Amino acid sequence: MAIDSEKIRGMMKGKTLNKQDIDRMCDMVRKAEDPEEKKKVMKHSVFFVGQLPLNEDHSVDVKQTMRILRSNMSYEDAQACYDSMMDALTTQKFLLKKGEDRYEINSKYENTVVKARKIARAYELGEKAAQDEAMPDARKVYQTGTKYYRNGQYEEAADAFRKAVDIAGHRMAYYSLALMYKEGKGVDPSLNDALYYVSNALAKGARIAEPLEQEILEQMDR
Repeated sequence: MAIDSEKIRGMMKGKTLNKQDIDRMCDMVRKAEDPEEKKKVMKHSVFFVGQLPLNEDHSVDVKQTMRILRSNMSYEDAQACYDSMMDALTTQKFLLKKGEDRYEINSKYENTVVKARKIARAYELGEKAAQDEAMPDARKVYQTGTKYYRNGQYEEAADAFRKAVDIAGHRMAYYSLALMYKEGKGVDPSLNDALYYVSNALAKGARIAEPLEQEILEQMDR
């Protein structure tokens, strides 16, 4: 199956596994009937497989996938989008369901998926290069935010952390905002906002945020 690299890059621009694109893909899968329509949908859908985080055994890393989804949409929408997306991708045989919430890449489409993942990785590296260039500025703003926080100037701290996020997606700024929204320091308390920020922190590799994520999820499920 040939992959239109430019088309996939266009679909990826500025977004990663967002609700609008997932809903559109799932709708296309449901409506595709003849072979040509299904082939067209598969060319579109391989983009989503290329964006899924995988474990070493080529199974989907469900926890990290959910973090990415929650960094782009609400808690409720993330679960619904996850279920719909996995159903659509297994329908097309890109993924094989191997048990309760366990999905593996179908070896039949391995080459196609590898190509899509290379395109996705190239895009991610480009984004990372831009963020790395801006990171020194974001780091300075984050450090200013921590000083405000230690001095009890929580509103100023939150503003600084948001700026660090805007400048370069600073993962500890995401984590700090998650803490502040959970505790209601300098911001109106919101578990939904706390989950959004902690999901972003973890999606960017801030392992320190895992216990906080668990606390937030436990509170939301009560």
